[in-house]
Amino acid sequence: MNALQTRPVPAGRPGVPRRRLALWLLAAVVLLPLLATLYVGLVEHRGGKPAYGELVQPQRPVPALTLHTLDGKPFDLRRLNGYWLMLVAAPGACDAACQHLLFDMRQFYLAAGNDQYRVARVWLVTDDAPINPGVLAPAEGTVILRADASQLRGWLPLAQGEGLQGPMWLVDPLGNLMLRFPAHFDPVRALSVFSKLLYNTQSWKARKLEALPIAPASPPAGASSTSPGTRS
Repeated sequence: MNALQTRPVPAGRPGVPRRRLALWLLAAVVLLPLLATLYVGLVEHRGGKPAYGELVQPQRPVPALTLHTLDGKPFDLRRLNGYWLMLVAAPGACDAACQHLLFDMRQFYLAAGNDQYRVARVWLVTDDAPINPGVLAPAEGTVILRADASQLRGWLPLAQGEGLQGPMWLVDPLGNLMLRFPAHFDPVRALSVFSKLLYNTQSWKARKLEALPIAPASPPAGASSTSPGTRS
């Protein structure tokens, strides 16, 4: 008998475990650089604290929130996985403090330069009041979604006595809430942290990015004739 006999092929589906292992290895190669950047750049910085802001621990993945676009269509925020999300929450009347938050988000977006396509600005409207028509043009490019305030309080970390309007949160491209800038945050210091995150994750690209449901720059039909609601 020939000494170089071939081994019998086992019954079942040959090669499946090997293919699964290859897929896991591929996922690790793609995701590990991003995870390592987030860990080294934030978790290990200055004894476990980011340079500015509060690291969200443990991780809080984006849940199944009840969200709607301004024209009433349901929207799942998890569809925006792959973007860096900047989140703020405020009533539809959008007072001066709310407008300041929207301005800061716009400045962060502009500062992203060539990485702007990786960034999405999200305003979560916490009531059913009409959207202040005066802020739609300045907020152009922002994803504006009606949200359930009680759901947001259950997901977004807040300091004691802090309301939903005021802080800004960052969601990483993997869909995890990762960083919170407090109410009245320093935009210069916050921008420094955000810019570093973008720079350190330049090598990680999402295979596909969902088109953003951008709100119109002019009020939806009927909104222009309705005065903004009172602040909640």
